[in-house]
Amino acid sequence: GMLERGRLLKWEHDCQSKFDIFVPVDLITVPRIAIVCRNPHSHPPPAPIKTPPPLVDLFRSLLMDMDWELADATPRRILCDSGFMRGLRTALGWTLDRSPTLADLHPSLANLDHVHRLMYKFRRDKYPMGTGFQGAELLVDKENKLPRHARYVRCAEMHTLPGGVDFRLIVCMSPLMSRHLLLARRVSIDTSFKRLHGWQEFEIEAWDNNHMRSLTGARAFINSHSAQAHLILFRRIFSIASEDTGTPVAFKHIHGSGYESVVADAHMGQGLGLGMFCAELSKNIKTPCVYEPHRKLCDLTPYDHLRRFYRLCVVHFKRNLRPLQTQVSKEVYNAMLSLSSSDAHPDFQRTLSVIRGGGRKAEAWLKDKLQTNKFALPTLYRPSSFIPEDIWRACPTTTNGNEQAHRNINRDGVHLTLLGGIMRGRAFDDRAAQSINVHALLGISTRDRDATHAYRASRSITRQGNLRLCHLLIFLTAS
Repeated sequence: GMLERGRLLKWEHDCQSKFDIFVPVDLITVPRIAIVCRNPHSHPPPAPIKTPPPLVDLFRSLLMDMDWELADATPRRILCDSGFMRGLRTALGWTLDRSPTLADLHPSLANLDHVHRLMYKFRRDKYPMGTGFQGAELLVDKENKLPRHARYVRCAEMHTLPGGVDFRLIVCMSPLMSRHLLLARRVSIDTSFKRLHGWQEFEIEAWDNNHMRSLTGARAFINSHSAQAHLILFRRIFSIASEDTGTPVAFKHIHGSGYESVVADAHMGQGLGLGMFCAELSKNIKTPCVYEPHRKLCDLTPYDHLRRFYRLCVVHFKRNLRPLQTQVSKEVYNAMLSLSSSDAHPDFQRTLSVIRGGGRKAEAWLKDKLQTNKFALPTLYRPSSFIPEDIWRACPTTTNGNEQAHRNINRDGVHLTLLGGIMRGRAFDDRAAQSINVHALLGISTRDRDATHAYRASRSITRQGNLRLCHLLIFLTAS
């Protein structure tokens, strides 16, 4: 059949009610309007689906009092916000034990879609450029007018990568974070995918021995994981840090001081991007390499640089290997695990032969470590690396510091808009800076017991023992 445009039919009713409205000529002198209704209604009153303008204004004022938290406000979140609820209680004169709801303000606000529309309108009024990348650009313009010590959102840029792909980058770091970043010697890097919609959060983390705590040296939001994208990312982060401190970035294998090790997961773009950044730093340095004196630093490839300071997180390595446990023999699986070692194998080539002979999946896994992901094996097996043994043993073996940093800030909210993620990150980093300042001035720590190296090591041993005991009990129960 044929589709026809629908027609709105006039609501037929036989209601005989009439309204006479009397408005004074001077409403200021006589602020009253008389309404006279004649004859009874023949229908029920319409549902109060529209919010009266005075209550809309009240709702708007309550939301505006949330300040930057409005960027990620939802009907559920505002009812969990203590400031909003305090204002709502005051506006309603609330005295009951239970918390009020929006429907207590007006029945129309029981419709969450209606509330969403109102909140969207108010949010657009407060953030005319939106809460995405354009909003971040506007925020950077405002921050650039502040004194350097008060800046946090340092850049919001778009670059075109090879192939015409747009790469967007937002770097957030205070001058205090810049100082911690360049003072660190052993850092870890990691990317989180949970906190923002459509963005990934990159962090550089290091342990501060002076304050016995993990510190975030840089926070960035990116939308690409390619090596070229990470090259741009590292350029901007260390450029900002150098501007803040007046100190250039340094790597021990290039400059004789600086970063001794960087721990990361097995992400290829992340590692290769950092290697490319080091190749840029040393492109004009013709000094012989301390580990290979017959080669100049300017001749080293990105993979050569990674071989001198880069390590893979052991936890990520074992986690990624675990799915193959049921696909290969126990001998092959143990041979794979043994590649993560600081000591030399008695017969390294035999170990590789065992893995190659373990089937198609084992062979593909080894090919990835030797050929595809060229920096992987030296970052796991110290004899294949140029990292000195004392540095290898001193540097962290995992990115647990990064994982804990992600977990801590995720508690402040996940699945946020870009602007909301930036502002919550700022609040988190400001709290960390204030905590460090209090510890430096008054010696007050964030916990009753300082997280010394001995305490952390003993706690790790206890946890590993409990985990093994748990696995043993599960095995005995199953058998």
